[in-house]
Amino acid sequence: RTVAAAPIIAAPAVRTIAAAPAIRTIAAAPAVRTIAASPAIRTIAAAPAVAAVRTVAAAPVITKAAPLVAAARAAVPTVTSSQFHSQDEDKNYAFGYSNINSARQESGNALTGVTGSYSDGFRTYNYVADGFGFRHV
Repeated sequence: RTVAAAPIIAAPAVRTIAAAPAIRTIAAAPAVRTIAASPAIRTIAAAPAVAAVRTVAAAPVITKAAPLVAAARAAVPTVTSSQFHSQDEDKNYAFGYSNINSARQESGNALTGVTGSYSDGFRTYNYVADGFGFRHV
């Protein structure tokens, strides 16, 4: 089966039309602008600056006492943790912490070395770190 091609038709030439006269403002008002009359141009009124506000009544307030619940204290052992840090202008410092699992404290000077201890909950290790290196004592 053969399909016939559509005939080619030439498009009409493009015409240039003379420019329309310039539009100018005849009268100006704060909210309305009038423009020279033409079939495609009309007078448009400006929209109001503020839309109408609708007032809504407040929701009623319901006053009810909250139910009383007895404070229940569980038999949980108290866990005490602490930590500290101090330092002065001569580069002396001390810090440490203690909790249920471990503890550590260290004091010393950045120029001469430090001494301290740490604990893993079972054993306490004392150490010194100075010009001879780090060592347990």
